Amino acid sequence: MKDVSSDPNRFLDIVRFTSKYVLFCGPYSLFSRSLGINHVSFCKFLSDLKENKIEIKILTEINLSNVPKIKELLSFADIRHVDRLKLKFMINESACMFLLKSDNRNNVMSVMSDLNSVTSINTEVLEQHRLIFEQLWQFGIDAKKKIQDLENEFDMDSVIHEIDKKGIKQFVEKLISSSKHEVLFYTSTLWGSNNFISKDLFGLLKNMVLENKIKVKFIIPDLTILESNNLKHIILELGTIEQQEEPHFLFRSLPKGDNIDLESFILIIDKYHLLIVNPHLNNEHQSNNVIHKDDYSYSYSTQIDSINKYTLLFDVQWGRAELAERLYFQDIMQRNLIDTIAHELRTPTQAILGYSEMATIDIDNNEAGQSYKQYFDSIIRNANRLNSIVINILNVAKIDNTTFNLNKEECNIHDIVSEAVNDYMYVFKTDDNLENKSIQFEVSESSEKSVRANVDRIRIYEVLTNLFNNSVEFIESIGTIIVKVTVVDRHYLNEMSQVKSHDYENLIKHDDKHDNDKFILLHIKDDGKGIDKYVLSKLFNKFVSTVDNHIGLGLYVSKYIVESHGGRIWAQNNTDGQGSTFSFVLPLV
Repeated sequence: MKDVSSDPNRFLDIVRFTSKYVLFCGPYSLFSRSLGINHVSFCKFLSDLKENKIEIKILTEINLSNVPKIKELLSFADIRHVDRLKLKFMINESACMFLLKSDNRNNVMSVMSDLNSVTSINTEVLEQHRLIFEQLWQFGIDAKKKIQDLENEFDMDSVIHEIDKKGIKQFVEKLISSSKHEVLFYTSTLWGSNNFISKDLFGLLKNMVLENKIKVKFIIPDLTILESNNLKHIILELGTIEQQEEPHFLFRSLPKGDNIDLESFILIIDKYHLLIVNPHLNNEHQSNNVIHKDDYSYSYSTQIDSINKYTLLFDVQWGRAELAERLYFQDIMQRNLIDTIAHELRTPTQAILGYSEMATIDIDNNEAGQSYKQYFDSIIRNANRLNSIVINILNVAKIDNTTFNLNKEECNIHDIVSEAVNDYMYVFKTDDNLENKSIQFEVSESSEKSVRANVDRIRIYEVLTNLFNNSVEFIESIGTIIVKVTVVDRHYLNEMSQVKSHDYENLIKHDDKHDNDKFILLHIKDDGKGIDKYVLSKLFNKFVSTVDNHIGLGLYVSKYIVESHGGRIWAQNNTDGQGSTFSFVLPLV
C-alpha cells in the first residue's frame, strides 16, 4: 500500500472499514465535494458511520448562510465553530485526507474541478494532525450555541421588520454593535456621507474600538467636496486618531473626480454581514436627520460569496485611494522643492547680474580694466542663462500652485516678435556657448505688421524666447530660423491636420463684432535636425526635453501661457524632411 494517494474513494473505504473515529476540519462546503458526493450522500455517509458506533467530530466555520445544513449534520456529529478556519483535512486513525486547491481549470463539468485531495497513511502525519485538531477543538464554540446566537441576532424576517419599524440608521448601528473584528464603511457620494457618518455613529465606533479593539476603515468622497462641517470635524478627529502607534480608525478619500462608483453606501461587518443602501435621489426627502423609507432601497446578506465580492471591491478602492493619497503628497513635496530651489537660486543670480553690470560700467571708463571686460561679459551672459532657467522654474511653481497670473493689454504682436528676435540675436552673438553655430534670424516679410491682440506682453515674449531656444538646439552648426505672423479664421485651422488633434473647437469664440472668428497664428520654423518622433507626442509635458541634460520646462511653461490666453500650441516636423516648426495661435482682439 502506497503512503500517498489522490483517490478520494480510498479514504472513504478506509473510514468505512477501519475507523473508530473520524475528524473533519475546514469549510463545510468542501467536505462532500472533496469526496465526490453531494450533501445528501454525505449525510447518508455520516449516518452509516454513526450506526457503526464511529465517533464523528466536525470543526468548521458557521454563519447564517450554512446554518440549515449544519443543523442537519448535528443529527450525526458533534460540531464546533472556529472563526476563519484555514486548515482543510479529514482524518481517522488510519489515514488523513488533505484538501487542496486545484490548478486544473479545464474540467469545468466535474464537481472536483476546483479541488485536489491527497490521502496519506504516514503515522507521523496522522499523529500531528490529530493533535492539531484536538487543540482547535478545545477553542471551538459549540455549534448549537453559535447557531442560536446567529439566529437570535439577525433573523432575516426580523431584519426587515426592524428596518421598517425603526429605520435604516438604527439597523446600521445594530450591525456595528455586533462587530467583534472589523467594520468596513464605504460611501462614494455626499448622500451616503451626510446621512450615515455622524457624531453618534462616531461615538459608537469609538466605544467599540475601546471595548473590542475592532478595526474601522472608512472610504469617503474627496474631502474638498464634503458639505457638512460636522462631518469635516469628524474626519479631522479621525486623522488625529490615525496618528496613534496602533491606529484602529483608518480613512481614505476617493480621488477627486473619481468616476468609478459602487453603491452609495456599503457596510461590511466582520466579513459576516453585508448591507448595501442605494438612494432614490429623485425623491423629495433629503433630510440629514431622518432618512425616509422612500429615499432608499437596501439589501442585506450573509452570503459568503457576496460578502467576499464586496470586500474585494472595498480593498481595490482602498488601494486606489491610498495610491492617490501618496501621489498627492508626493506632488506637494515636488512643488515645494521646486519653489524653494527657484527662490534660493534667484537671489544670488540677481546679485551676480547686478554687480557684474556695475563692474563693466567701471571697466568701460577705465582703460586699465579693459582686459577683464570679456570675463565680466561672460559672467553676465551665463547669469542671464541661469536667470532664464530660474524664471521657468518659478513659473512652473506658480502654475502648480495656481498663482500664475496674466497682465493683459492690447499689444501689436509684430512688435513683440521683432523685439524678441532682436534681443535674442544680440544674446546669440555674444554667447560663448553658441560660438560654433552660425544661425540667421528672420521675421518673414509676409508677416502681418499691424495685427493686435489682448495679451500679456512679457509672457508672450517668454514663449517666443523658449521656442527660439529649442530651434537653436535643433540646428547643429549652420541654419536659419524664420518667424511668421499671420491672421487666419477657424475654417483655416480646421483644415490643418496637425491642428485638429489639438481640439480647436474649444478655442475661445468672439463676440458679434468679429464675424470671421479670426486668430493670430505664429510659426517659428527652423531647418535643423527635427524632433524625435518618440518625443513629439509628449513634447509639452513637464520635464520633457528635446535635448539631453536640459531641464525640460520651457515648452511646458509656454504651453500653459498660450492656453491661458485662450490659444493652443503645437509642433511638427517639416514636410520637406528638414527641420521643424513650432506654432501657436491666439485669439484676435
